[in-house]
Amino acid sequence: MHVKDHFTKFSWLFSLLSKEARYVALNLKNIFYTFGPPKILQSDNGKEFVANIILNLKLDWPDLIIINGRPRHPQSQGLVERANAVVQKMLGKWLETNESRDWPSGLGPVMLAINNCRSQSTKKTPYEMVFGQRVRSDHDFWLQIHQQTENKSIINEEELPTSIIDDLNFGNEEFIEDDCLCDATFSKTLVLSSDINKFESKELNNHDSHKRIRDEAEKNYIRTAERQLKNYQQRLKRQKVYQINDIVGLKIAEVDRSNTAPSILPCKIIEVIRKEESLNTLYKLVTVDGIITDLFSSTDLIDLSETISAELRQLDHSTVPNITFIQACQIFTQFKAINSCKCMGSCDTKRCPCKRQSIKCCSKCHRGKCVSCKNNI
Repeated sequence: MHVKDHFTKFSWLFSLLSKEARYVALNLKNIFYTFGPPKILQSDNGKEFVANIILNLKLDWPDLIIINGRPRHPQSQGLVERANAVVQKMLGKWLETNESRDWPSGLGPVMLAINNCRSQSTKKTPYEMVFGQRVRSDHDFWLQIHQQTENKSIINEEELPTSIIDDLNFGNEEFIEDDCLCDATFSKTLVLSSDINKFESKELNNHDSHKRIRDEAEKNYIRTAERQLKNYQQRLKRQKVYQINDIVGLKIAEVDRSNTAPSILPCKIIEVIRKEESLNTLYKLVTVDGIITDLFSSTDLIDLSETISAELRQLDHSTVPNITFIQACQIFTQFKAINSCKCMGSCDTKRCPCKRQSIKCCSKCHRGKCVSCKNNI
């Protein structure tokens, strides 16, 4: 499970026993209780993110806004999708370097490495953004401790080197002037006040430093966002504008088709939705099997105006039902993932789910490993 803060780019990585919503919700709660809840919780449309246990987070945090992305549309989760690719590569490298197959143990080192990579948009590392300082990596400090305690599990403070004791006691020194003429009680009060003033001064300096880091990052972030918005608006101006009854296509995800099935879903535009506050135009589409409930932008569409598509052009969309985009793809390709078998044999008996339902095995069956299947001819 990968959670990422949109502004600071700070990442949290968790290993889950399963993709059940209860495990997802538990980790989200731990983050919220530690760092505070976000204004917006954005996720994809997976079952683990739309379950009631996730929606119930609003009971604890009523102001929390939950946004679920469109199915089969990873672009709506671009930030975390790109980061997922980085996590996979870094985790693979960690497993290779450590000659290990225990990938959950690698999540911590990978998470620390990612949070210490400089972001292109903020020009700061996520760790700096959250904690106001770089990661402490006092190698010499820990090396001295290791050398001193190599054969001991518990050590006494007096056994440590003087330099380490000085570091551990930093901020606890007593400032007593030898020539002080005050009585002992008043002297202690002055010493205590001196420590408090020094502590408060240090806290203020840390606060100012953290605020400066976040302010600089915010300026860089806004500058990057404005540049991206400008590029996006320019792309919108150049994009093709479609009209009602135009024939277009939608790309079918690999999970909704076999390797030999069509990769484009033919559709007809039945409604054009333009919003005054946005340059983006949305389109309502229909296939021969039904009206797709989702809306699509021009960048999602493939121009099929040169194709014949007689059945689709003559279709009366008032006679077809509403269906989801995934349903439309699977009906068109005649493929359902639930029907794929995991047999390792020849699939020539009714123990095979495909054989039992009188359908042929496809490339999604057998986990791609079986070569003796007799139900694919």
